[in-house]
Amino acid sequence: MDRARYDRLAILFHWVMAALIFYAAASIMIADDLPRGAFRDLIKTSHNSVGAVVVVLLVLRVLWRIVSTAPAMPSAMTAQQQRMAKLAHLGLYALMAIVPLLGLATLFLRGRGLEFGVFSIASPLAANRALSRSIKEVHELAAYALLALVAFHIAAALWHQFIKRDGLMGRMSFRRPSPAGQTP
Repeated sequence: MDRARYDRLAILFHWVMAALIFYAAASIMIADDLPRGAFRDLIKTSHNSVGAVVVVLLVLRVLWRIVSTAPAMPSAMTAQQQRMAKLAHLGLYALMAIVPLLGLATLFLRGRGLEFGVFSIASPLAANRALSRSIKEVHELAAYALLALVAFHIAAALWHQFIKRDGLMGRMSFRRPSPAGQTP
């Protein structure tokens, strides 16, 4: 493995989860503005299913991270920048777990199950609408915190790419850098 880059599976986890989280956020924001009906229900159902998939992928991603080695941070990063990066990543991982788990709790406490088209998972919890509403509020606040941290993560990556020019973003790219003097 090129120690300056993550391995392909880690990169795949990163980008698939990024796309799913983007979809989950965008879909629920769009669904809230749609008129009641089948299309709105489909969007909300897919939002719930994507949240469950994010939890499964997160577990697999953490397991893979335990058994694989992350590349070293660029040597130009200060110790404080490296600590901030580690804290931000811990926050991202925590919120990637908390947000969908709270969403699933909300769904299950409403007495609803998860729908995946070809199969469904019934609610393992007794319905409790009042508790469901409270958990939904925490879910939404945590989702906004996740989106804020994602925005910070993107801003930091862009800063590294275009201001620092230290190649940090290349660690999470499928594309191998070309040898010096050759065009891709």
